Amino acid sequence: MMPPAVTLYTHTLCPYAHRASLALVEKGLSPKEFERHVDLSAKPAWFLRACPRGLVPAMSLDDGDVITESLRIITVVDDVFDRGSLTSRVGPREEILDFVKDADAYGGFISSGLSFIGGGWSIRGVQPRSSVIDGLERNVARLDSLCASSGGDFLFGSSPSIADIAIYPFAERFQLAMREFQGYELGESQGAQAFVVWLAAMAARDSAKALRPNDKELLESWRRTGRLDYFDYETADRESP
Repeated sequence: MMPPAVTLYTHTLCPYAHRASLALVEKGLSPKEFERHVDLSAKPAWFLRACPRGLVPAMSLDDGDVITESLRIITVVDDVFDRGSLTSRVGPREEILDFVKDADAYGGFISSGLSFIGGGWSIRGVQPRSSVIDGLERNVARLDSLCASSGGDFLFGSSPSIADIAIYPFAERFQLAMREFQGYELGESQGAQAFVVWLAAMAARDSAKALRPNDKELLESWRRTGRLDYFDYETADRESP
């Protein structure tokens, strides 16, 4: 069966859109095949016609449907592309889907990581309160326990699933920002060794390498703007962060 034609309206520095690209690359597609980059600081008319809400990511399939919300997109990608499963082949499908459903919950890993760095999408460059550190480390400990019991380097086994894809784009950014601005090593500072192995295993995948901007250039933009989401307000992309 031929895979469906897909267009992903994306910003190549947005972690939510990164989820969708990561899922598609894990399915064997090249970013050049599906990514249509959108300058979020000056949204073009063609994008607003295709996606009236004006938000990325949004994925258009060959049946004309436009799917929004990154967690829904990665689940649909797994369902409609035949090459390997990002759920059933690596672990209990329902458990993985439950993990994905809750990935953006308040107080979870993503929320606590953003709070640690500065709150919202800001970068404060100071040590967070002890309660904020505790919140992040509780979430990392949960992920560490999942990895340690999975029988592999990933959250639910020896291959990545949509659970890994749901959080890795944020973990990648958190690791870089916390190290640079707070001298904190994500996972290592609390001895979460299985989580540290997971971070390294995800970073080593061809999919992650293909979608990662230059760390030095990204850090320069974070430092200059004081925001993780600076790309919402000025022109930037993966090639020129």
